[in-house]
Amino acid sequence: MNITDRAKQLLENFLNKKGAEGIRLSSVPGCCGPQFTISIDEPQETDTVKTINGIKVAIDSQITGTDELTLDKEENQEGESLVLLGASNCC
Repeated sequence: MNITDRAKQLLENFLNKKGAEGIRLSSVPGCCGPQFTISIDEPQETDTVKTINGIKVAIDSQITGTDELTLDKEENQEGESLVLLGASNCC
C-alpha cells in the first residue's frame, strides 16, 4: 500500500483533530469481492502494522494484495476526501 503526500497531509490533519494515532484498513464482503474500509479503529491483535509515508497503518490479516493499493486525496465541489486507488470497483 502506498499513501501519496497529498493524502498524508489530509490524514495527518484528520488524525490530529481526532487524537488518533493511525488508520486501519479492513474489508467487508461486496458484490464482486471484498470492499475495503478505512477507519481510525485501534489495530486488532492479528493485524499487520506498518508505517507508510509517516502514517501508522494497521492492515487486517485477511487482506492480501495491498501492494497495488494507493491512498490518494481527491478534490471536488463538495470538498476533499480520500480515495483508494487500485481496489476493485466493479459494482
